Amino acid sequence: MSITKTQAVLAMYDDFLEDHQLTKSTFMANTEISDITFKRYISELRCYFANFAPRFEIHYNRETDTYYLEDRSGN
Repeated sequence: MSITKTQAVLAMYDDFLEDHQLTKSTFMANTEISDITFKRYISELRCYFANFAPRFEIHYNRETDTYYLEDRSGN
C-alpha cells in the first residue's frame, strides 16, 4: 500500500494511541516504507509529543523491535 508521509505518521500516531506500541517490521511491511523513512517518522512523532504532549514519550525495545508509548503522567 503506497501512502503519503502524513498518512503514515498519522497511522503511527493511531497505533500508539490505541495499542501504546508499534512493531517496526509490521508497520514497514504494511506501509511499504524503508527503515530510514520509518526512523524519520518516529522522530517526527517524538518531536510532536515533546512540543504538544510532553507527558508522552516514545521508547524502543531492541529485543522485540517494538516502539512503545509511555504516559509519564501516571495515567
